[in-house]
Amino acid sequence: MDLGIAGKVAFVSGGTKGIGRATAELFAKEGCKVIVTGRGQEGVDEAVDSMKAAGGTVAGIAVDLTKASEVKRAVEFARDTFGPPDIAVTNVHLGAGGADGEGNFDTLKDEDYTRAFNDLAMSVVHLTRAVIPHMKQQRWGRLINVGSAAAKEPPPEMEHLLHNVARAPVVVLNKTLANDLGPFGITVNTVGTGWILTPSVQRFADELKIGKENMDDYIRKNFHIPANRFGLPEEEGALIVFLASQYAGYITGCWIPVDGGFHRSAW
Repeated sequence: MDLGIAGKVAFVSGGTKGIGRATAELFAKEGCKVIVTGRGQEGVDEAVDSMKAAGGTVAGIAVDLTKASEVKRAVEFARDTFGPPDIAVTNVHLGAGGADGEGNFDTLKDEDYTRAFNDLAMSVVHLTRAVIPHMKQQRWGRLINVGSAAAKEPPPEMEHLLHNVARAPVVVLNKTLANDLGPFGITVNTVGTGWILTPSVQRFADELKIGKENMDDYIRKNFHIPANRFGLPEEEGALIVFLASQYAGYITGCWIPVDGGFHRSAW
């Protein structure tokens, strides 16, 4: 199926591993010109070399997209390399060296909340500001945020208060942006990530000493995911790429979970 985005410039943040990496690889297979970003140069170089070896048109830059100046630098790199981004995927995590999202209301400090909001919400604001002028001018664009299912239904099993609080505003931001940018042919959507087998989830499993042979059994007993397994990064990546396609022009302002049925509400 031709998604109609060959030749488009796709900017994928956090594209060196996990969901971002799978998404970047799928964009490359669709014939997009892909810009990959990550915090470490070594990871960026490895991802770019791997995708180029598979026949992709890819370039990368090591930046910290929680900083407005770094976002500007990354978008300028994209513009100088392939042209201004037609598609922008924000996939940013809490900054290294800062609060990691764990903790409860009694243990977290005011500065932890401020840092989390800056990393998870303002990073989306910064990237959106940088890419929408071109999208408005050409009257076509795709903005997709890799968010968290916890933005809608925080899991009581996890003390990730900062993630829960800072992810939710992005859903509201994107819904509002969808209203504002719809007349320009720009769609804005949020993907609610559930238990996807990313490197961070694998580390979580390793810390609990859950072997791969026991993974599905552990999920059935403790998480009650109807699909009875963790999701794969490429399964979420496939949705992101579809949302960027020509066929998804009437899908905007949506929060779409990829969680194997984990969230309990009907809508």
